[in-house]
Amino acid sequence: MARAGLWSVAAWMAACGGNPGDEGTKPPAPPTETPMYAVKGTVSGLAGELTLQLNGQERLTRAADGPFAFETRLENQTEYTVGVLGAPAEQDCAVEGGTGRVAGADVESVRVRCAAKTYALGGTVEGARGAPTLTLGTETLALPVDGRFTFTTRLPRGGTYEVRLDNPVPGLRCTLDKGSGRVAGAVEDITVRCHDWYTLATHAAARGVLGQADFTHRAEERGGPTGAGTLNAPLGSAVVVDARLYVSDRGAHRLLGFSPVPTLPGADAGWVLGQTDFTADVPGTSDLKLNQPAGLGGAGTRLAVADQRNSRVLLYTPPPLLSATPATLVLGQEGFDTSAFGCTPRTLGFPQGVFLSRDKVLVADTGNHRVLVWNTPPTTNGQPADLVLGQQDFTHCRRNDANGDGTSESKPGPTTLYNPTGVWTDGQRLVVVDSFNNRVLVWTTFPTTHGQPADVVLGQRDFTTSTAGLSATAMDNPTAVTSTGAQLFVADTLNHRVLVWNTLPTTSDTPPDRVLGQADFTHNDREDPPTGNTPSARSLAEPSGITLAWPHVVVTDSANHRVLLFASE
Repeated sequence: MARAGLWSVAAWMAACGGNPGDEGTKPPAPPTETPMYAVKGTVSGLAGELTLQLNGQERLTRAADGPFAFETRLENQTEYTVGVLGAPAEQDCAVEGGTGRVAGADVESVRVRCAAKTYALGGTVEGARGAPTLTLGTETLALPVDGRFTFTTRLPRGGTYEVRLDNPVPGLRCTLDKGSGRVAGAVEDITVRCHDWYTLATHAAARGVLGQADFTHRAEERGGPTGAGTLNAPLGSAVVVDARLYVSDRGAHRLLGFSPVPTLPGADAGWVLGQTDFTADVPGTSDLKLNQPAGLGGAGTRLAVADQRNSRVLLYTPPPLLSATPATLVLGQEGFDTSAFGCTPRTLGFPQGVFLSRDKVLVADTGNHRVLVWNTPPTTNGQPADLVLGQQDFTHCRRNDANGDGTSESKPGPTTLYNPTGVWTDGQRLVVVDSFNNRVLVWTTFPTTHGQPADVVLGQRDFTTSTAGLSATAMDNPTAVTSTGAQLFVADTLNHRVLVWNTLPTTSDTPPDRVLGQADFTHNDREDPPTGNTPSARSLAEPSGITLAWPHVVVTDSANHRVLLFASE
């Protein structure tokens, strides 16, 4: 028994890791568990069902305000992130204190605050020079010149809003569209469109002149050799691109470039295109030469010229600032070294007018009695047009051919053209000068089909008459047109005047509001005074071009071998 007892004691001691006689040794402590901590917080303002997520894993759903705690426990110094995985449809729920590192205790600082969802209000603006402002409630927003705008004020679904257009800018008229309503989501269609507004007196005097040293001389090339400040029968509309003025000097087979738009009489050009220098005036056919250039067009980073006698349109990208810069692209010909007259989607016949918009190219293909439209900017030489007006297809080019059978009719119609020379569009409306029909045609929506009829005719009482006349509602061989989008300007060439409508007409035979070059609508004098033999700052002789360069109306006064700059009052 004694031995048995000693054996059991020894066995017990061995099991405990000791030996008999080791009275000072203690058994080891049991293993210590790692502390784990909870992530907790509160929800407020909730009106629906909310789902939270911890570290991209555990999801927790709540349907009422109050405290919450994730089941997952985290070790000390573990990073945590609490995010909103789903919120009520019309609420925005934001997490405060949702990220951090566990610091030896439960995390209890997470706050989730929910509120009614609000929506941004904004839209687009065009042409807002001088920074007019919009007001929404107590917020006033200065507008960019062009582009998008967004208020910082946000409104809940069902809330009403009313935006006010303030801070009018002299010489600028702006319209506000969709400026009020009820919020049903993000409001993105508030629209502000601004356009220059020219205040011009009848028979106003020009403020500036190019091509002549003063307003009383008219000799071509100023009576001497071709130079940087001379003009010889300029034809067609000038154009302004990036505050630089380009003028087509037809008789000298060149374009003149001015920077900025000149205000002093007889200013010299800064560079020349189509010739190697300011003294040359020889026509040619290449990417460096021109032959009787006419109307110009410009938009963004592009400049175009109707190179009339070469039956082509040259495009420059970007608009040149140096003399003798070669053209970038040619329309109407397969390359720069040909000048064939043709009637196809790829060819042109003595074009006189060209217009560039942001996304379109339009050419008054004068000799083919049609207008060609490229719906996207061309990228290759000789690229075919997408649309034709004045003809029923691309292969017929007779004047006043209403039936599309290649036969000229005795009368015009709403689908026909006879020597069109000028064109303008804002992308929504289209205006074409139908020169030899002594009228201007207006499409109130941009055409989408070949030979689409015009909606409005000016200069005639109806679409089937073409008589030249002298009155407020008659014209004689008009050649050029431009518009602010509201006001309309037409060069009534053989009546030696420019007609101005203060609203772009929507009904036929609408009379203009103002006239430049004449004292009234019943005179067509070339001189000032009519009994004299010299021009003045108020007179015009065969004007053939108009361009707008705020605050100037730039008129190509062809027979006086000059360009006049009228200024808005």
